[in-house]
Amino acid sequence: MITNPNSVMPMYKGWDDYQVSLVRTVGRLLPQQLAWRAQSNLRSVGEIVAHIIGGRVQWFHRVLGEGSEEFAREVAAWGPEEKIEEKPHELVRWLEATWNMIESALNRWTVSDMAQVYDLPPYQGKKYALTRQWMMWRVLSHDIHHGGELAVMLGMQGISLPELGDEGGHLAERAPLAT
Repeated sequence: MITNPNSVMPMYKGWDDYQVSLVRTVGRLLPQQLAWRAQSNLRSVGEIVAHIIGGRVQWFHRVLGEGSEEFAREVAAWGPEEKIEEKPHELVRWLEATWNMIESALNRWTVSDMAQVYDLPPYQGKKYALTRQWMMWRVLSHDIHHGGELAVMLGMQGISLPELGDEGGHLAERAPLAT
């Protein structure tokens, strides 16, 4: 729901539907389907979903400072020893938590906010100053890239993908999520 009439959310319309498609797809997977990998040296399906979540946390929370205090506590408590890659309910919970953070920010930010520049710590010996707009494109493209990877890997397992591929992509009209 857009509360700020000047928000950038309308410019990112479709990302929210893609989020619904990711949640619906991941939520119906079995642990063994999430554990599947195309080759032993590549990420599993569940690891790809966790990587999507990690990208959102990195850019929106750690770099841009978005998310509630409760979300910050959850992120701080989420250790690498917690293997959520084979737990569809945990992956869905984190997809939803990170999306809530993203949606809140997009509903609040305006076009002029997108020009804000952030000086990042050095990466591979280079310093970067990136705009909020650059970071939005980075996270959106990251979601789409790895969502496509997810679709291919599930297709390789013979899993039907109504929203991530079989029907030409995410649905434009949402049906309520099954509980």
